Amino acid sequence: MKWAVLTLTKGGLEQAKRIKNIIDEVDIYTLPKWKESQTLEIDDRLEDFVGSIFNQYSALVFIMATGIVVRTIAKHIKHKSIDPAILVMDEKGEFIISLLSGHLGGANDAARFLGEKIGAKPVITTASDVNDSMAVDTIAMKLNCSLDGFDEAKNITALIVNKEAVGIKSDIPIPFTLPENIIEIMDDYKDIKGVIYITNKKGFSSFSPKVQIVPKNIVVGIGCRKGIQKDHIIEAVNKFLDINNIHPKSIKHFATVDVKQNEQGIIETSKYFNVPLMIISREQIMKVEKSFETSDFVRKTIGVGAVCEPCAYLSSSKGHFIMRKTSAQGVTVCLLEENIYE
Repeated sequence: MKWAVLTLTKGGLEQAKRIKNIIDEVDIYTLPKWKESQTLEIDDRLEDFVGSIFNQYSALVFIMATGIVVRTIAKHIKHKSIDPAILVMDEKGEFIISLLSGHLGGANDAARFLGEKIGAKPVITTASDVNDSMAVDTIAMKLNCSLDGFDEAKNITALIVNKEAVGIKSDIPIPFTLPENIIEIMDDYKDIKGVIYITNKKGFSSFSPKVQIVPKNIVVGIGCRKGIQKDHIIEAVNKFLDINNIHPKSIKHFATVDVKQNEQGIIETSKYFNVPLMIISREQIMKVEKSFETSDFVRKTIGVGAVCEPCAYLSSSKGHFIMRKTSAQGVTVCLLEENIYE
């Protein structure tokens, strides 16, 4: 987690240096006339400069007037799922405002943390926080899960904040205490106004209103013939996800063998699903391949007898295969479900 602190005054610079002494990864940006050895220059109009660094940091702390900050960031804001945390601090360090991305971006927690460290008052205005409640996106963040449907999440969060009874059904353990009006349910939906489902499955319920939180616990082992295009690989992956009723947002990463690390179709497929591509060496595979079904043709071609299954296994924590290796026109895929939430 890397922060940027921006200030336009000498007094603000002193507060910025206090923050840098607390947090390891901090870049301080200020005007050229206040430049010191540990600072970087704001070398353009503030609005344009902020645009150039907006997505390079997990949090931006502005030590200046809130009005300036609002006007500066306005055209750079995209969506709370991707925007960085935005905090505003006064020059005396008395208040720290969580201005943007309070939950998913972590601005609320950052304001509390920074306030505790420097003796400032965190200013947090999100309804779920001030009412000692919990938003749906906060639950997803705490579980390191994906949120499917921000409008639905907003509606369910409104129910929670207004003390309505909201049910929750989860395929994974929830290691923290939920508000009293979020009730764990099985099949009894009586008096429930909305439901949170935590599952990597699709098409799980017709209840409405509902929202889905998706655990990222599916590892996709993958192999393919040389030169296969990304569209063909993406189609194969989606096909196998559908067959197994698995939500695409549940993919944690793809895994393949080192000989395929420059295969553009696989690289572009991982980018399409917005997840990492893990590369497993043939030396690693040799140590475990006796546990998997092997192919003499594959062994003759690349030196090991199996690819997708041992790659998925070696790149994961403990888990189980929900689909063993399956081929579709030159693409081989397996799906492993991790038990990372147990």
